[in-house]
Amino acid sequence: MSPETTRFIRFLVTGGLNTGFGYASYAALVLIGMPLWLAVAGSTSLAILFNFYSYGGLVFGNTSARLMPRFLAFYAALGLANYGLLHALTRIGIGPLLAQGLLLPVLAILGFGGMRYFVFTAPPGEAG
Repeated sequence: MSPETTRFIRFLVTGGLNTGFGYASYAALVLIGMPLWLAVAGSTSLAILFNFYSYGGLVFGNTSARLMPRFLAFYAALGLANYGLLHALTRIGIGPLLAQGLLLPVLAILGFGGMRYFVFTAPPGEAG
């Protein structure tokens, strides 16, 4: 298996870990009595930090805080792309749940590529 294939598999597994963390942090904030808006804002903030360090450390081997602005910009762009593609699919008659499910592989590939080549560029000495 190529190093890039291994890295992509680690990316997918880390994405599952990140999803679990995001949900767990949301649930914890709801269970301690936070209003929903604050639970969403708090868990989203925690998840972004967790995602940065988990993807950076477990997948790309780079957790330098100087990369955070690129990470945030990329996450925002990926969210906008998700919304645009979802909107296009629902406009042609695909239900929103199915449409989002169909987009998951596309978003995973876009996410990996963006993080690999824009956010967490190849470590020195590694071919990119």
